[in-house]
Amino acid sequence: MGQWRVAITEGHEMWDPDRLWPADSVNWAVERALHVLQKDGYLFATVHMTDSMAQSVEINQGERGRLGKLMLEGVKEFDPKSLVNKLPIRQGQPLTSNTLEEMLSLILDQYANEGYHLTAATIQALLPAEPPVLDVNIRVSEQPRPRLTRMEVTGAIRTRSGLLYRIAGLRAGEPLMDYDPVQVRSRLESSGLFTYVDSVDLHIDADSSLIMNVHAEEASPGAFDLALGYERSSSGAGALVGSGHLSLRNMFGGARNVEIALHRLPGQISRINVTAIDPYVVGLPLSVGAEFRGLQQDSTFGKRDYRLEVGYLMDPSTQLFGLVSRELTRPGLTGLAVQGGRQRIPVASATLAGAGLRIRQVDHRYNPTRGYVLEMVVESGFKNTDGQVVRADTVSEQRRLNLSRLTAQARLYRPHGRRRVMVTGGDFQLLHAKEFDETDLFRFGGASSLRGYDEDRFRSPFVTRILLEYRYVFEAPTYGFAFVDVGYVDARRTQEAYAGLYPGFGAGFQLNTQAGLISFTLAANAEDPAAVRAHIRLSLGL
Repeated sequence: MGQWRVAITEGHEMWDPDRLWPADSVNWAVERALHVLQKDGYLFATVHMTDSMAQSVEINQGERGRLGKLMLEGVKEFDPKSLVNKLPIRQGQPLTSNTLEEMLSLILDQYANEGYHLTAATIQALLPAEPPVLDVNIRVSEQPRPRLTRMEVTGAIRTRSGLLYRIAGLRAGEPLMDYDPVQVRSRLESSGLFTYVDSVDLHIDADSSLIMNVHAEEASPGAFDLALGYERSSSGAGALVGSGHLSLRNMFGGARNVEIALHRLPGQISRINVTAIDPYVVGLPLSVGAEFRGLQQDSTFGKRDYRLEVGYLMDPSTQLFGLVSRELTRPGLTGLAVQGGRQRIPVASATLAGAGLRIRQVDHRYNPTRGYVLEMVVESGFKNTDGQVVRADTVSEQRRLNLSRLTAQARLYRPHGRRRVMVTGGDFQLLHAKEFDETDLFRFGGASSLRGYDEDRFRSPFVTRILLEYRYVFEAPTYGFAFVDVGYVDARRTQEAYAGLYPGFGAGFQLNTQAGLISFTLAANAEDPAAVRAHIRLSLGL
């Protein structure tokens, strides 16, 4: 049968003229060469000569095509001129097969943004004007707006369809306007209800309505976290700290969460936090949450905080909320001691009200690689105290004090390449009051705040931290990391002498195993580099 040569008369950089083709592949090779030329704008390319004796085919590439007039047929829902003006190509510019495909895609995108997902567009004709100019005639077949009737998630057992609509920012029975599958996928992943979301597809039902099909893996209904830490000073003395955290997620398929956390800290200090939240009360974008915080510091004092929060979801990533809290403090035997003429810890009750803002725009709630998180809370109220005061004699004194608190937290996640992620951010906590005692102060230091320092080492009315963390992702959610924390503590109005800057540094990893997530961190500080803090955390799905 012999070998054939397919050549382009003027030559083309994307085509090898010396390659030999089997006889049964010549037609395919010719079609391929014409496709290469048309893709590069040689829309007038033709087969120039076929020589069966020499077993060769020559293709004349001709001239590059240029756009003449662009005409649209069948357009009724839009102004045709406005539709054409939104296209990136203009009259006289080079015309390629890719350009033609892009024009069709952009026209359909404009229809899809208005909910016309069934509309089709085709190249009706390419009309030679004055070679190499071509007039393009596009035929648009407009169809009615289909309505989104179902949202199906493969792999979802507990999650209700109504919840999926709210998370994705969609409405059942309404046309699908400004549809962005990447955004829908991101919102579902960032909800924390799914381990991962693979794809989001649209399908047409028999009645011409839309069905959105999401391929995802639903997250476990709960998790138990066990965290242990060992803090060693340069003298060799050490202390074991730890916490347990139980989280029940997506209860009854409505994204309701209940969390219980127990913390055992150095110095016979223990904390308990219990939180319950319903993010979509009776199907509305309203959330109601309740929280209890208990703190017991040896025999010095015990404190109980009760908090109620009501929020409004402005969009799937932004929430405004208001809160009210009641805080009760009772002294222990050590707290009853008189220091500086006053009882160290008075009996106290405080009532505060406030407002806040949460923005969570990340690609995944638990393992983000891009996006940002911001939370700010402002609280203000009053505190009533009743304690012993020594003047000429010992008397009981009752006082009413004004309190205000401002807290903020921000994180920014930026990918660098395919595997590297840079995390930057900061924390800010400020207490404003004419007078306060140690029960009002912020507790700072440890694995969840200022790494490299002992848990709750600092107590101050003003603390802040900036952080920089570099992650190398092996296979999400497994990654290694190195970090630097720099904290600032203002203790000028306290009895402590540790005001100043406190840098910390360290490294660690998070490993995904069959049992769950394991994370390990080694941290130290510039003040005492030999005092290494080690923390290990195991998270088990239920």
